[in-house]
Amino acid sequence: MTDEDKTLDATFAQMCVDDVMPSEALMDRIMVDADRVLAADIVAPVRPKQGLGAMLLDAIGGWPSLSGLAAATVAGVWIGVAPPDALSDLSAGYLGTTVEVSLLGDDIFSGLDG
Repeated sequence: MTDEDKTLDATFAQMCVDDVMPSEALMDRIMVDADRVLAADIVAPVRPKQGLGAMLLDAIGGWPSLSGLAAATVAGVWIGVAPPDALSDLSAGYLGTTVEVSLLGDDIFSGLDG
């Protein structure tokens, strides 16, 4: 161990005192302050109740955030309904050939002939 390590160990040993108690003067000041606060007739401000919509609006960040979400939603619906040709070419080039899947079976109406 070097001299610096010994000095550092001695400093840490001096600082590691387990029985650190606040002085009586400090405790008296804390209790006087607590009594003064309890004696004062402090009324907490009452916040009016909010509806569900107002709470959700506050949760997402207010009107600026809501306008950004609305713009992103409209853009997503627009791109989903009428995708640009470049997007179709990009996805076909990335994924390979385009596959179309019918949501209704081919013979769904086959038994309905009169």
